[in-house]
Amino acid sequence: MTTDSIDSILVVCTGNICRSPVGEGLLRHRLAPRRIAVSSAGTHAVVGRRPVPEAISTVLESTGEELRGRGTQLTLEAVEAADLILTMSTRQRASVTALSPRAVRRTFTMLEFARITELLGDDEVHDSLADLVRACAPLRRLANASRAEMDIADPYGGPPAGYVKSFGMIAAAVDTSARAIGRSLEEPLPS
Repeated sequence: MTTDSIDSILVVCTGNICRSPVGEGLLRHRLAPRRIAVSSAGTHAVVGRRPVPEAISTVLESTGEELRGRGTQLTLEAVEAADLILTMSTRQRASVTALSPRAVRRTFTMLEFARITELLGDDEVHDSLADLVRACAPLRRLANASRAEMDIADPYGGPPAGYVKSFGMIAAAVDTSARAIGRSLEEPLPS
């Protein structure tokens, strides 16, 4: 986890050219008023490749900002530096925790984390993102859901409707999580 004053979130998918860049871009935009570094990586990254056009256009339309990153391979260093790790699937969550078992309490699927943050009290305040994540970890069992309810399908190479569905799920989870992060850290973010 980070040792300086900047909190950090790592978003993970498979190739790091589709879902995780969208999650990264939307989170970075929503959390811009806060000092939270947001990055992304892939468990089997297409290293050096730009995000797919659908990801670029989704983030541009939603935020007015262009995705800057390129496919980056998930590393132990990236996992250990993050205060919060959000994956697109339970399989990727398992890959992260296999790489660093110590990260298990900081690693959630994106949908799982959004569901858990809805269980937090409106008056619950934390000093840092790491403290918020520690408060969320024990709530995992209360937010239990089937695997299908925790995974965001990979639309890569599929029809346009698949991208719309997956990116819509990411956007909804980002909004829920960003509101909870802002509220919990005593700096409410705009809706």
